[in-house]
Amino acid sequence: MQTPKGTRDYFGTDAKKFGAIVSSFKNAFETFGFDRVSTPNFEYSKLLKGKYGEDEKLIYEFKDRSGRGLALRYDLTVPLARVVGNTQFPLPAKFYNIGKVFRYDNPQKGRKREFVQADIDVVGSNSALCDAELISCMSYGFYGLRIKPIFRVNNRMVMNQIFSELGYKKKDFVTILRAIDKLDKIGVAGVKRELEGKGLNKVPRLLKLIRTRGSLTTLKSAIKGLNVDLTPFESLSSDIRNLQMNPTRVEFDLSLARGLDYYTGNVYEIDIGQKMSVGGGGRYDSLVRNLTGKDLTGVGISIGITRLFDLVSDKIKVNDSKVSVVGINTNPLEIVNSLRINGIVTNYDLNSRNLRSAMNYANKTGSNYVVLVGERELKSKKFVLRDMSSGKEEKLTINQIISKFK
Repeated sequence: MQTPKGTRDYFGTDAKKFGAIVSSFKNAFETFGFDRVSTPNFEYSKLLKGKYGEDEKLIYEFKDRSGRGLALRYDLTVPLARVVGNTQFPLPAKFYNIGKVFRYDNPQKGRKREFVQADIDVVGSNSALCDAELISCMSYGFYGLRIKPIFRVNNRMVMNQIFSELGYKKKDFVTILRAIDKLDKIGVAGVKRELEGKGLNKVPRLLKLIRTRGSLTTLKSAIKGLNVDLTPFESLSSDIRNLQMNPTRVEFDLSLARGLDYYTGNVYEIDIGQKMSVGGGGRYDSLVRNLTGKDLTGVGISIGITRLFDLVSDKIKVNDSKVSVVGINTNPLEIVNSLRINGIVTNYDLNSRNLRSAMNYANKTGSNYVVLVGERELKSKKFVLRDMSSGKEEKLTINQIISKFK
């Protein structure tokens, strides 16, 4: 029997690699002082609806036996907004959450219907430092995996200034942003047709501007002649230089216009050179207020753990070393415990079968080494350590075996 469409199982080395990705980001989040929060896998559907623009159709909705409208969570940000709106925290509050989310999407490489995200958020601060803190922290998570991403950054207020300078009316700003957000899907020609089809002018000049991507110097050159304040970008560059724990590459990209309705300031996407984003985020100052009435600002960034695994699992290195202890007419549990106490991944045959069957079991369960424990070994306190790949054997004391795997 297969798993439902858009889902998968993880076991063996894949499960270890997936766990290594989660651990790297969890370590980064806690190093930067973020506190763990956990929310339910499903919420009332009214909480989620109206938050995701055209992607709302991807929400998994259902009714329980009492007729209540429920939905599987679409992301981790809206549930967090509910939590902080209903609970008192010292401000600014810094949270992280790692968990499954669900979208009725078209399954393909890097895109599933059930997947794991990892989010970090700062609530209750207007400081421009928040963006630099989030990007530097997420960059450190990638650093633990030896991956060097590019953080693509744009700013809604900067884009609004550009639209105003080009003569567009404020009521058209969201329409323009949503069209730009489709650039990767429908191309420049498709965006041009959509904007001109809505009666907008100066589209060729707009499209030339939004294809600007690179350093601050590149950006300033592209918008020369327009009265646009780039302070958000200048502050971000300076703050990241001061906060980063590892080299962090940032590019300013005017084509970045994430389609989620609640971002109000900086927006960012994470690019690892695989022709699709592996994460992103931004400032959502209105979200908590709209949900709960509390006037709390928020800014967050999310990484798709499942997508990252799909794209780079071959580059993730994990320690697959495992030892099996085989008793030859003896009880091997003392040796098993000695190895485990010293942090060595150790297995043994719970069925206590004969030597041949126990060795076969060790091989099938992926043990790299076997420790043979017979009566002679117990008396001499020297045990046979067999390398399962080469067949080479050594006689070593338990301390020597432990040192070999440290």
